[in-house]
Amino acid sequence: MTIYHFLIDSTYASDFIDFICDNYQEENHKFVVLTFLNERECVKNNKNIDKIDILYKNRQFIKYLLKIKKNDKLIIHGLFNKWVVYALYFKRRLLNCSTIVMWGADLYIHRTYLKSKRLKDKILDYMRGYIFKNVKTLGFDMPTDYQLMKEWYKVNRGAFFITYPQPINKELINLALKSKSNSSPVINILLGNSASRENNHIEAFEILTKYADENIKIYCPLSYGDTEDYRKMVIEKGASVFKDKFEPITTFMSSEEYAQFFSKMDVAIFNNNRQQAMGNITLAAFLGCKVYLRQNTTMWRQYVENGGCHFYPIETIKSIGIDEFKSIDYESIEINKKYFERLQDKDFMKKTWNPLLYQNNMQ
Repeated sequence: MTIYHFLIDSTYASDFIDFICDNYQEENHKFVVLTFLNERECVKNNKNIDKIDILYKNRQFIKYLLKIKKNDKLIIHGLFNKWVVYALYFKRRLLNCSTIVMWGADLYIHRTYLKSKRLKDKILDYMRGYIFKNVKTLGFDMPTDYQLMKEWYKVNRGAFFITYPQPINKELINLALKSKSNSSPVINILLGNSASRENNHIEAFEILTKYADENIKIYCPLSYGDTEDYRKMVIEKGASVFKDKFEPITTFMSSEEYAQFFSKMDVAIFNNNRQQAMGNITLAAFLGCKVYLRQNTTMWRQYVENGGCHFYPIETIKSIGIDEFKSIDYESIEINKKYFERLQDKDFMKKTWNPLLYQNNMQ
């Protein structure tokens, strides 16, 4: 029996491949990675390249999917590809050996389909609902998203809750901590994680405008995400409001470079309206940043209400001064660190993946 993992090329995919190969050497795992020639290829230099098939076209991806035998296992990491939806819906034998692990955007696209007037979107979302109800196994890295799936798609079944390794490891975090300095008079602010519209950058700019005359610097990662037009709009708006206190980040950084860059941050603001930026939130917690999130998200419920993290509502920024905006006490920093240290502990991650891989102890 072979366990096939279908993934979209990313640093998360590459780190996950390493995690599985390092910790599950007795099983026969095969990784099928869809990448695109105009995008970064993160897995091509992976140390486990002999276990990876890199594909460049959707039709190659689907042909590979259809060749999987009924005695094999298939784990789809993120149901982003509509052609995979079609394959699972029309070749329903695949559902009997498949696990779908939801990544966030693949769930929240339901909100877009609800608003859409296009019949093909309605049909596609219907197919997704059928798949969620009938696939052998569902997995989530954000348990609170499972509640949304049950509400949106009327799914009434169990699910596995797993944890993925984050792209920045403990060694890099320790190096970043050593270089972190609290002596700078400038308050460095990280805003968002990408050029995705779900970051709600413009709304965040409006909230932060009150600090435009303070000694701040806003860094805005925009190296990937939605359309180039949206990226340009964010850059133009940020520069018009904050002038030289706004710095867009439009080029990719290595994990080492990003950890060093992040070590300068005092505050991290994630105005995302869905599960997103989890790697950045993890890094912000490890590096002792004061983290602001929207309260009406599953991330808030998972990290703050369920996990006990000391994060802060974005809405409160409107009513606090610059000193309170930045300040975070030592106890809060340690609470946040301990929460994410547990999630990124290799033994803990194995405990979350073991039931899914061995198909027992469903929660």
